[in-house]
Amino acid sequence: MRKGVDVGGSFVKVLWEDGRTEKHDVRPVKNDRGAFLKTLREIILKGRPTGVGIAVAGFTSLDGTVYSSPNLRVLDGVNLKELLPELPLVVGNDVTLAAFGEWYYDHRDAKLLLFVAVGTGLGAGLTYEGRPFFGACGSALELGHHAVEKGGAPCRCGRRGCLEAYCSSYGLTRLYGEPVSDAEVIKRALSGEERALKAVEVFKDYLLTGLANAVHLFNPDRLVLGGGVIKGLKPLLNGLGDELKKRVESLPASCLKLAFTKAEEFAGARGALAWALERL
Repeated sequence: MRKGVDVGGSFVKVLWEDGRTEKHDVRPVKNDRGAFLKTLREIILKGRPTGVGIAVAGFTSLDGTVYSSPNLRVLDGVNLKELLPELPLVVGNDVTLAAFGEWYYDHRDAKLLLFVAVGTGLGAGLTYEGRPFFGACGSALELGHHAVEKGGAPCRCGRRGCLEAYCSSYGLTRLYGEPVSDAEVIKRALSGEERALKAVEVFKDYLLTGLANAVHLFNPDRLVLGGGVIKGLKPLLNGLGDELKKRVESLPASCLKLAFTKAEEFAGARGALAWALERL
């Protein structure tokens, strides 16, 4: 039986072909490369899968090498196919595969589906006519790292002014201006605190800028939003689709539909499973 595995900086999430799920806390080993890779191997091999799809947050090549994972540095330079030579597996960026999962399970009527996830970071993925778009070497749709402010706020990738520096868990906290978690900022915004609501408005403005740029570049007919920050802010995002359409030209706006993911925290694992089902 095949399974999808989503490798994140705090948890490794698993979705089996029969619908079973697992969630493994890897925070105790996330800064120890040897311990992390040993734990990851054990999680992936558990249950003796016949094939595995692996989704990774970061710049992941088509040969299975994680070139850079800004939020999980212990994976930098690791080739996952070499780590697990005994298993048939496919590897890809987590949001690229999540986008394929959105099409595979929920949006098969979409010609060009763009999935944008805002959580620890900001990532995007694209599926065109039922095929995930990886780019020439696997790094397509790094929407979070396109610049929206020259010399702006620092991003975890090392550059400045990236969209992710404003639209992410740490970006929202920075916009709020106090050392509290993004969950606390969201909680305060939902309770009506003016300062938190102002931070959310700035966050939303940057998000709309990034989404409008992406719509003009790719002309999707389906835009799906997900990620933990989006989930938390959803009650405050009413009318986002209408606001987005006001920012884009009338032709791309005419075929655009906005949706929120149903997969929530297992979107990456679901996409990895879908790609494994397709390829293995």
